[in-house]
Amino acid sequence: AQESIADMAPEDYVNLKLPPLDSLFENAKKNPLIKIHDTKKEEELELLSKEKKSWLKYFSVGTSYHYGIQAYTSGYSDSATPIYYQYNNNATSYYNVGGAISIPLDDLFDRKRRIKNQKLLIQESEYTKEQMMDGLKQQIIELYTTVLSNLSIMKLKAEYMAFAKAQYQVAENEFINGKVDASSLSERKKIQLDAASEYEMTRAILNNSLLKLEVLSKTSIINKK
Repeated sequence: AQESIADMAPEDYVNLKLPPLDSLFENAKKNPLIKIHDTKKEEELELLSKEKKSWLKYFSVGTSYHYGIQAYTSGYSDSATPIYYQYNNNATSYYNVGGAISIPLDDLFDRKRRIKNQKLLIQESEYTKEQMMDGLKQQIIELYTTVLSNLSIMKLKAEYMAFAKAQYQVAENEFINGKVDASSLSERKKIQLDAASEYEMTRAILNNSLLKLEVLSKTSIINKK
């Protein structure tokens, strides 16, 4: 926009059409100032969900599983039998499941208050976003009306600038033909320069408002081809 706006001619401003305010308001929701509050609300909602599930920490469940080989060696002998040894082994496995409940009373009774406070933080985030959005809308409205006003003024000043230029060209031809003197030509030139200066001043104000409006509303307004 900054590259094309510098090359805009008077007829480009005449043909420039602003989008409806409603569309500018809707696009303004993509403004980083608003998206920050959306992110903050998402964080608060996650914390609320976590707080609502906090009762799960009062319960604990544990399991264990064991597997191994159990082996032993035994020996036997008597007066008539020489000693001999016997080796035995077998696989064993077992598991157990257990659970426990531990409820700190102060934490349990405070849970309702924590959930309520978290809901209030979410509500506060919504109010802050709404307040920020209202502020953006006010700025957009001010810029919008400024642009409309200056577009009308630009049209008049562009016509006057073109008229002053034409009058100077007439005076220049008359000066060449000896019909007017140098002072008359100089006066016409001054009128032309003043008209061009007033046009450029209004153009600067209009361009400034247009660019600000694009930034705040996140909307492309200047589409010069």
